[in-house]
Amino acid sequence: MFYYESMEYLVVFNKSILPIITIISIAFVYNKLFKPDIVQIASVALNVFAPIMVFYSVLNNKITLSELFKPFIFMFVLTAALMLIAFMASTALKLKGDNKISLLLASSMINVGNFGLPLIYFAYSKSAIAYSMIYFVIFNIPLITVAIYLTSRENNPLDALKDMLKMPIFYGFVVAIIMAEANIGLPKSILKGFGLMNSGAIALLVFVLGLQLSNIKPKVNFIGIIAVAVFIRLVISPAISYLLTGVLDIRGLERSVSIVQTSTPSALLPLMYMIKFKRESHLIAAIIFTSTLLAGLTLPVLIGIL
Repeated sequence: MFYYESMEYLVVFNKSILPIITIISIAFVYNKLFKPDIVQIASVALNVFAPIMVFYSVLNNKITLSELFKPFIFMFVLTAALMLIAFMASTALKLKGDNKISLLLASSMINVGNFGLPLIYFAYSKSAIAYSMIYFVIFNIPLITVAIYLTSRENNPLDALKDMLKMPIFYGFVVAIIMAEANIGLPKSILKGFGLMNSGAIALLVFVLGLQLSNIKPKVNFIGIIAVAVFIRLVISPAISYLLTGVLDIRGLERSVSIVQTSTPSALLPLMYMIKFKRESHLIAAIIFTSTLLAGLTLPVLIGIL
């Protein structure tokens, strides 16, 4: 029995996790050898490739508002619950300023894109792509609103909103939804070009993650905070997701996709925002690194159970 379960775990790991770790490892080595400008590469990923990925995903899969209702409720409740738990944890740990923001974002913002999308594809093949895209789009909402608001240095909500409106990824999402609702398409040649950039976006975002991870210098006094954040991200989050799918009557393949894709490591975009707005980013980078590393152990188990 133990041998069978071990082999099953290795098969899932090899199929779903190893391809992602391979890209991260290449980026890790590349950064150590060539010392590229990570801020510039992250800027290209954030301001060009990520918006096109969101735009193309929504438009190509013809995702409309009606299809987003249950996933939206799922996202809202899960994100709110995780932020509440993280807030209570940050209070208990007496965190302030950038460290508090890092714990909140690392615990509640989920890597549904540059980790979740390839994971679902490798784990469940093309049959799950439509569901995966829906949850990817929905969970980008807090990433392009709440995450920007928290990392922005503007105390006035209206000024923080202006920061959000400066992010191209926001417009990629809104324009695509409007076009999908109005049944407006693009010429095949243009859509094909966006499709090529979309294919590269996933690899580029994972590559950026690898670049940043290679620069992390964990601090001893962060260990307890990192442990709390990773526990929330990889243990509590899947438990809440499992309960929510029952309450919302989400079944079948969509149920598996929703649980697995929201049980991935901490999202990369908040780290990019922290860098962009010149905040202390070592803690959130360390949490992303640790959750990404340990997700390689927890996700194959979760996929096997589901």
